[in-house]
Amino acid sequence: MEDDHGASLPLRDGRVYVLRVWHEAESSTPLRQWRATLREGTHGEKRHFASIDDCIEHLYGELVRR
Repeated sequence: MEDDHGASLPLRDGRVYVLRVWHEAESSTPLRQWRATLREGTHGEKRHFASIDDCIEHLYGELVRR
């Protein structure tokens, strides 16, 4: 593995997640809600979350379990 400058980095035990976060307007109210998707790596299962709190709770559970 290499960093942005081409230098070799040591392999580490870790995880890579792709997190996407956006605002979504609720049709019944003028408030905007945060939504999120989370995927482990680039080919893992994509999970959808109705709130940031739900996403963080899931991610914390994944990391504690491993």
